[in-house]
Amino acid sequence: MQSNKNRFENIAKKIIAMLDENNIKAYIWCVATTGSVYIRFEDNRMCSIRIGDHNGKEKLKYKYNIRSDIKTIKWINDDGIWRLFIPEHKWKEIIPVLIKRNQDIQSWEPSKYKYNIPTFKQ
Repeated sequence: MQSNKNRFENIAKKIIAMLDENNIKAYIWCVATTGSVYIRFEDNRMCSIRIGDHNGKEKLKYKYNIRSDIKTIKWINDDGIWRLFIPEHKWKEIIPVLIKRNQDIQSWEPSKYKYNIPTFKQ
């Protein structure tokens, strides 16, 4: 059986490929020893994605969460921060959400911060 780390990393790669088809640049930022996989976007206004099987660190509030330990898609208002939780088996549901987010941020003021995708992550 495939480990969570490999399973989550495969999902992350598929998400990145699907987003790339829509001209949204993303990359795997970190594969943690806990098995969680983190995706960042070139445009930081897109926020970040965490793929895992457990609650993350309390102080970190990833906007998009794909989790193997939840059953339904839900938005949660976490102290004024809206966060999306998607079950692992429905991971493709995040793609239209991210495409919409990318369209929405085009009308926002440009961010003064940009993440450049590190060459070793390209």
